[in-house]
Amino acid sequence: MHRVTSYVHLLSKEARRKIIEVLASSRGVRRLADELGVTPAAVSKYLRGLTHPSDRVVEKAIEAATSEEALEISKIVAEVLLEGVDDYVRWSIEKGVMDVRVYSRLSEIAAKAGLASLSSRRAAELADVKV
Repeated sequence: MHRVTSYVHLLSKEARRKIIEVLASSRGVRRLADELGVTPAAVSKYLRGLTHPSDRVVEKAIEAATSEEALEISKIVAEVLLEGVDDYVRWSIEKGVMDVRVYSRLSEIAAKAGLASLSSRRAAELADVKV
């Protein structure tokens, strides 16, 4: 199984809470705590936002998710990551520090997902940006 740590580390405290909430809603606090290897009190604190789960706990939660839960978790993760990438791209363009490698990597990711490639006009614009 592919390790998810690389993106889990980027998740906000709120996204982590929502992931735990998705699983707790169908399992209950005690069962979820057993699956995650934490105490029920810890799960309750995650749900109330008093503390947040570690990367490893979130990773265990993602691994334990059913297909329906995985779909909900995917939406949570996608929202956080896409918002972050969008903010970064906007900032880097405004500052004139956009690295064309970011554009290339986004195009590769889109191709992997079977999506149409990003516009060639935009690629040409970014190629003119100093890196």
